[in-house]
Amino acid sequence: MIIVHVCRQYYPSIGGLEGVVEELAKQQVASGHEVKVVTLNRLFGARHVGLRPREAVGGIEIIRIPFFGSERYPIAPGVLKHLRCADVVHVHGIDFFFDFLALTSLWHRRKLVATTHGGFFHTEFAARAKQLWFRTITRMSSRAYASLVACSLPDEDLFRTINPPALKLIENGVDTAKFRSMAARDAPAMLYFGRLASNKGLDRLLDWFAEVHRQAPEWTLTIAGRPSGILPAALRARASALGLNSAVTVIASPDNRRLATLISRASVYVCASTYEGFGLAAIEAASAGLFPVLSPLEPFKRTISELGSGHVTDFAPSAEEVGRFFEAWSRHSDDDRNAAIERACTSFGWGRAASEYAAVYEGVRPGIRKIGPVPIATMRRHETFAKIENHLERREPLMVAFCNAHTVNTARSNPDFAEAMQSALVLNDGIGVDLASRMLFGDPFPENLNGTDLTPALLENVRRPLRIFLVGGAPGVAEQAGRALGLRFPRHAIVGTMHGYFAPHERSRVFDTIAEAKPDLVLVGMGHPIQELWAAENFRRLSAVVMCIGAFLDYAAGVVRRAPAWVQRARMEWAYRLVNNPRRFAGRYLVGNFSFMFFVARQSLLGNRPAPADLRRPLPAPGQARSTRQAG
Repeated sequence: MIIVHVCRQYYPSIGGLEGVVEELAKQQVASGHEVKVVTLNRLFGARHVGLRPREAVGGIEIIRIPFFGSERYPIAPGVLKHLRCADVVHVHGIDFFFDFLALTSLWHRRKLVATTHGGFFHTEFAARAKQLWFRTITRMSSRAYASLVACSLPDEDLFRTINPPALKLIENGVDTAKFRSMAARDAPAMLYFGRLASNKGLDRLLDWFAEVHRQAPEWTLTIAGRPSGILPAALRARASALGLNSAVTVIASPDNRRLATLISRASVYVCASTYEGFGLAAIEAASAGLFPVLSPLEPFKRTISELGSGHVTDFAPSAEEVGRFFEAWSRHSDDDRNAAIERACTSFGWGRAASEYAAVYEGVRPGIRKIGPVPIATMRRHETFAKIENHLERREPLMVAFCNAHTVNTARSNPDFAEAMQSALVLNDGIGVDLASRMLFGDPFPENLNGTDLTPALLENVRRPLRIFLVGGAPGVAEQAGRALGLRFPRHAIVGTMHGYFAPHERSRVFDTIAEAKPDLVLVGMGHPIQELWAAENFRRLSAVVMCIGAFLDYAAGVVRRAPAWVQRARMEWAYRLVNNPRRFAGRYLVGNFSFMFFVARQSLLGNRPAPADLRRPLPAPGQARSTRQAG
């Protein structure tokens, strides 16, 4: 799957939203997806700093686009040209991108998912205008999203008022391994890291810390983060006014290496925030072993409750309030610290959140599209290779089949063949099933995956040498194909060949011959539908990947010519075959295609339910003469 994340700020920016996007993208790359992040080409608070238009970090392609207007609502219509290949576009935050991609949804026609990240109610600025915008523009925009993900309980309550059907709660995961157990144990040092924003209560934190410092002058405070409405100079000026020049350090936009160093010198994490959707930084701090001292917000209270460690305070700069902090700090034992680290890592890690997002994407772009009784996977070539290679590495059996319009017609008429296709990874082949997918599901398949092209591409791209057995074709064809493939792909071993015209009583001998060769990959070209029935009967016992590849062996052996490349690119190979062999293919392509499209229209009218199977013709037994062959 190709996933495009869209967010205002990303690497090298540091903040909760950016961290969520980064960790989710990493999880998706590790799962074999192609992931891109489209973001703005300037950092808020440091717009003079130039960033590269494109770079790759951790396997994630970052695309940075220009913008104009306010940082609160930056205008960047250039996002559209970077969505063309996306299977899913995931918008982070309720901002220009959220509204603009909703407005242009009929133009770009991408599947949209959004994560709320607190909406835009972090501050009291223009509160009434924000409420009006939320109830009107945000409500209308949200209708264009196939799924709206609330990343916290407060967000779920807020967004339930405008878009209940598409709303789902997925609380943020946290990269709890990044700073795990790095904090100092007893150092008299406090640390805040996160955005330097008005909702973070940094002025109040400094006033409170002044009382801490008065009672215990050895204590220090470091404030580290990316400026987002509050400048470091303003914080330093306030610290100076409070007489804290030697005790307070303000660091702008530290990278993770610098932040790790700061954590290693501190023992307490402090956050006086007045608004938090989730409180990701507090959990990162707890996983590092920092003792969390947090304002009395519901997300923070819940975090401390789950950790079993920490202190809630309203950060009143009074001797009594600071005294309560010192009392809680003194009771915090090594056992409490270690237990909090373990709870942070097990309860808030990214595995859960990533799997829940995967389920959302699956619902947005279903992994299986059923056309008639045939379940066809919605996969791109690289996803297909990854799945097949995973089975090859683990020696887990897998049957791979290909479906075109004729396949669906056959499955409609014969339940044995339809049942065989339920056992397979079925890939889309040809323009007919693409048109059907548009009619039934609103989108074509991501790529055309016919077996004649996919098979050699797999042999070219698979990471390790394979043992390959070829079965199918007329006598002599498999042997010729084996020699040709051996020359073309010398790192693989052709461990056996056998023609496909064996009698029913020879089926056991054929299986034993293949099994004795211990192949990793069996290419079966016995013609449609015999090859699928044979593969469904035998692939599990072979513990191999068995691919039903139609006429690929005939093409590889050179006994049948493929259509010219320009005909293939035009997706008119069926017409070339019809012209060259009208007697064989007239029924399939003229009568069959009309029947197929009529059936698909009927399925669409029935609400995308397959019509009852029409049982007309029994299929020949394996080994009998076949009247039809399927080309990849």
